[in-house]
Amino acid sequence: MHGLWDLVREATQAGQLRLPREDILFFATPHEEEVSVNSTRVTRVLGTDVWDLSFAEWTSRRQMRQIAEFLRRYVPGFEQSYVAQSGVQVGVRETRRVLGDYQLTADDVLAARKFDDAIARGAYPIDIHSPTGSGTVLKRLPPGEAYDIPLRSLMPRSTEGLIVAGRCISGTHEAHSSYRVMPIVMATGQAAGACAALAARRGVMPREVAVGEVQRELVRQGASLRPDLLRAKEAAA
Repeated sequence: MHGLWDLVREATQAGQLRLPREDILFFATPHEEEVSVNSTRVTRVLGTDVWDLSFAEWTSRRQMRQIAEFLRRYVPGFEQSYVAQSGVQVGVRETRRVLGDYQLTADDVLAARKFDDAIARGAYPIDIHSPTGSGTVLKRLPPGEAYDIPLRSLMPRSTEGLIVAGRCISGTHEAHSSYRVMPIVMATGQAAGACAALAARRGVMPREVAVGEVQRELVRQGASLRPDLLRAKEAAA
């Protein structure tokens, strides 16, 4: 759940809360009377710079203490709450991405675009946290829809013998805000591994592996692909 906007605004105006985020985001945990809070944000830092990372670590922990005090003071039920644990290090949302044979775009995501060389699917909304300050952009896909991620987005342009997976696949900043989440990066990781294994077994470069072969292997492993995808390929064959 997320919210507490009025309380956040009140605490901010009182000078007791200074966050770039405009709401408090809660997640349930396996433990009773415990919630996970995801409401820190550090902007204008580079995830590839050790000094920036050190600053981000300091800033985020300072924000965490503010959030804990805010919850105790303003939110009923949290009067006796305390911080049980925090992330072991600051989480970096985005750094470098490759430029691949295909670059996934926001239009691909929001239109739930389908690709013949799909190796994974995603349905998470475009979720852009302002990189310069407060504000969040949230744009959802049509209900019940999902977009495909093509194998070409895992293939770095003009480079052989390399497949990428996870947040660094080829896509725009806007598309990245959707495919960055863990279920989707796990799916692209599975696809990259399957393609790499097939290439190694045949003694060829990853680009030389037939897309249909990668898709069949992924389906055999239980991956989620469009049901009509392999049927269409089999009919054409």
